[in-house]
Amino acid sequence: MENAPSYAEVEKQFLDLVAQRPLPVATALPLIHSSAVLENGNKADEWTTMLLQELAENADFPGLYLVLKDRAESIAQRLKLTGIRDLLKKAAVKDRLATALIDAAGFGDFTLEESFRRLDLLLALVPGTLVIDANWGAGTVKRLDDFYKRITIDFRGKPSHTLSFTTACDTLIRAPHDHLLTLQHNDPAGTQTMAKERPGELVAHALRSFGNMTIVKLEDLLVKNGFVASKDWKTFWDAARKGLKSNPLVSIPQKRTDLIELRAEVETYNDAWLKKLSILKDPVKILEATLEFEEAGKFVGLEEVERGIFEDRLAFAIKGAHNTDPALYARLAVCINRLGLLNPPIDQLRHHLWENERYLTAAETLPVRDISAMAEFLLAQGETANRQFLDALATMPFNLLNEVLTTLKETPEAAAACSALLNDSKVPPTLINWILRFRESVPTWTIPPIIDLLSHAISLCESKLSGEALRMQNSIRQYIEAKLDTIFEKELALAQRQTLFDRIQASAAWDSTTQRTLLGRMIKIEPSLAERKKVTQQQQQVAIRQTSWRSISEKQAVYKRLIEVELPKNSNDIAVARSYGDLRENFEYQAAKDYQRQLLQRQSELQLELKQIKGTDFSNIPHDKAGPGTTVVLRTDEGEERTYTILGEWDRDEQLNIISNRTRMAQALEGKRAGDKVTIPVVGGEAPATILAIHPLSEVIRQWITTPSEE
Repeated sequence: MENAPSYAEVEKQFLDLVAQRPLPVATALPLIHSSAVLENGNKADEWTTMLLQELAENADFPGLYLVLKDRAESIAQRLKLTGIRDLLKKAAVKDRLATALIDAAGFGDFTLEESFRRLDLLLALVPGTLVIDANWGAGTVKRLDDFYKRITIDFRGKPSHTLSFTTACDTLIRAPHDHLLTLQHNDPAGTQTMAKERPGELVAHALRSFGNMTIVKLEDLLVKNGFVASKDWKTFWDAARKGLKSNPLVSIPQKRTDLIELRAEVETYNDAWLKKLSILKDPVKILEATLEFEEAGKFVGLEEVERGIFEDRLAFAIKGAHNTDPALYARLAVCINRLGLLNPPIDQLRHHLWENERYLTAAETLPVRDISAMAEFLLAQGETANRQFLDALATMPFNLLNEVLTTLKETPEAAAACSALLNDSKVPPTLINWILRFRESVPTWTIPPIIDLLSHAISLCESKLSGEALRMQNSIRQYIEAKLDTIFEKELALAQRQTLFDRIQASAAWDSTTQRTLLGRMIKIEPSLAERKKVTQQQQQVAIRQTSWRSISEKQAVYKRLIEVELPKNSNDIAVARSYGDLRENFEYQAAKDYQRQLLQRQSELQLELKQIKGTDFSNIPHDKAGPGTTVVLRTDEGEERTYTILGEWDRDEQLNIISNRTRMAQALEGKRAGDKVTIPVVGGEAPATILAIHPLSEVIRQWITTPSEE
């Protein structure tokens, strides 16, 4: 065996290498490592400094960068991060693009590790490189501009999209070869086949590529990137769930707001797993573990001792949910009943859900599958349960009402209870929605004529609602739009057609475009109605509500964050707070529940706003008078000139003097012409002014309208 070289021999080899051009960095670095072992760290640092100086002087940027990354820990102790940046720029003095990329890496603004990550990424983004962006999906690098410090990428559906170098560092990753979007880019036909024939495999691949996510996030991801059409999502997801049942690595949650998880390895459910379960104290996790065990088919032939562990933990979980979380209590009760456990007694569990109508509170948040299971569990009591359910129809959430009526619709008690509610002046929105959709399944019921039901439905569509009632309103509106032709042609006599035509024509339940379409469809079936349209054509039209595409995209981003981030986080906060114990004195739990109510209210408001307000670029707007899509120049009586650009409801920008058409200023200027005297709002009251000119929108404003906000 040969003797290891001495320090003097290593030093001579190193100095010989330093004299060579180009300097062989890959050979020199191992010698520096050897010097640290043979002599001491100081010598290694000296040699590193010598190497860096030689590489910087000779503008060897690749070699210098290699040394910096290899010796980063020791270099960072002696050099400031800005000094490392300056060394890199000195070595890249002949390369303008590399210099721009070094600046974008943010040495001094981030940790050294993060700056290296950013620069590694930027250096790898040569034209032709496949990248992935969180918003735009997969794309191919087209070019890099060192002057404007921008990168141009061809994304699917967004060709020639530009990003600043700094933004690219934050949003882009190089596409891994096995990433789902890489597969789609390289083999679009293959991924489409996977989506159609092996949907469960596609979902598993999405989880491997993007990490664990909620069902809502998964839907958005797959629809946005073109794997599944929005209209086909339900069919796709039903098939995917079936396919994933045989995949032990994927865990599908009960709630849409919980994460679908991809495990690293198959769970064996051995003694160690059962031991962990036996000391688990979180009621939600106890239930999830039990359902997971059941889903894996492990309850069949379970030993008495092991069965006792589940009975003990579920009884503990029931106590945790008692009087605090009706939805969790209902899920636990159904699980205990399904598994045939004897403790706690089933009648006791049912009594608690009936008491204070906790089952109604539970149904407000449970998914449909759990509502169905809860309804079946309670209905097993027979006539007593039937009566209690029917007495509560008016206040029952739709999904529970649907389960109850689907089960009891053949009984005379259900027919009588529904008929009484339908003939009341205040019909519950849930029952109107149900009877419109399923009236053909209850031919023996005594219900109002369809024209009366539609009148009730349209009145509901005109009301300002929130929460469950708002969801019913949207569902009823969609039903009328989808079924109008069939009902109008097959079920209504001439007088009823005239009544419905007049009712829809006078209604504010639809935007003007949809309203005109509905009227046109009715006229096509009954041409004589055209005369009634002419007679009432002078009625005041509902004002069109508009805003810029920029503001629409900002509001959509707010809604998306609410659905994908804030609501799931709040659900997690509630689960964590619930684990703290007695919820009656648990401030964290109460605060999280209060915040959940605020978020759900905000969700309803955003849904309504995004449905009612339309995006526009304000093109082809006349500028003979002030209004949305115009720029107004005015002079106050004190001689001060002011300029305002009036756009839509959500538009505002102080620097560009953009104001919403809902502001007092915009309403004061509305309809006025150049030369008109106006009274405008000012601090402390009002002041007279004169309109000097009204202009069309400038190119700067038009660019603002169509450019998404960077926030």
